[in-house]
Amino acid sequence: MLDFTQGSSLATIKTVLFTTVLLGTAQLLAGCDSQPANSNENDNDNATAQTDNIDKNTAEKDNVSINSSSISPATISPANADKAQNNEVEKLSNDKTVNPSGYQKLSFGQIITPELLNELGLTKEKTDNEQCYYVSNPALSYVDKEYGKRASVLYQIIDNKVALIAIQDPNIPFYTDIHVGDSVTEVMKAHNNELTYEVDKYAVDGDYYSLIANVNFEVLKEPQLGELLKAENIKLNNEEDKLPIQIEYHIKGGQKLNDYRINSTEWTADNRSLLKGEVESIDIGLPDAIYLVEGCS
Repeated sequence: MLDFTQGSSLATIKTVLFTTVLLGTAQLLAGCDSQPANSNENDNDNATAQTDNIDKNTAEKDNVSINSSSISPATISPANADKAQNNEVEKLSNDKTVNPSGYQKLSFGQIITPELLNELGLTKEKTDNEQCYYVSNPALSYVDKEYGKRASVLYQIIDNKVALIAIQDPNIPFYTDIHVGDSVTEVMKAHNNELTYEVDKYAVDGDYYSLIANVNFEVLKEPQLGELLKAENIKLNNEEDKLPIQIEYHIKGGQKLNDYRINSTEWTADNRSLLKGEVESIDIGLPDAIYLVEGCS
């Protein structure tokens, strides 16, 4: 009996232990199987939350970027963008280079008042002629070998409007890349030989003469000697151009040609080969001012 009881007890103990081990192993396996699933769900939840946050932040940044501009990008057309850029380029160009729009703070046709002259620091020459006079910037000057200290640029005012800009200083840039002191050959080349030749009325030997270029218009009928260009005889090349503009290169060191005046369409190779001299000064402005022989006197 003793042996049987001990054996039975031992078998029972082994059965209990085996059952316990099986149950523990099953729970452990169940725990391992369930853990990755929970972990993946948590990871997915976190990833979704992070994505939502990123999308939200991106949207907020986009909104800030758009709202920070005073003009909606949708309202900026290519034409408006080009126009704005051209205006900015023109403004910068006016500040540094004399051109068909004007120079620095003044443009052709602009109304001039004493207040504006004072604001820009421009001084008026001493004259009794209130209809036609010159102004200049005292800070913009140079020393000429022959005349001493002179104004680099002169603005001619006719009937209270800017009519002409005269360049006297070789260092003042001009939009055609011609400077005071350049040769007549360079001037002709810059304008493809399309310049009108006129001898100064005091230069009997042709040593002083002018080469004149029409910038933004064509002449329908050439004026007679001593006449001004009439508005009805001018055709502007561009509808945006409000005023006709001309350039006059004053040349010194020339020689007498057979003709007192040669139109831009009448040049011959022989006449061009006879041209001599260099630029003494450059005028750009309205034809009425260009054709004034005596300036304002």
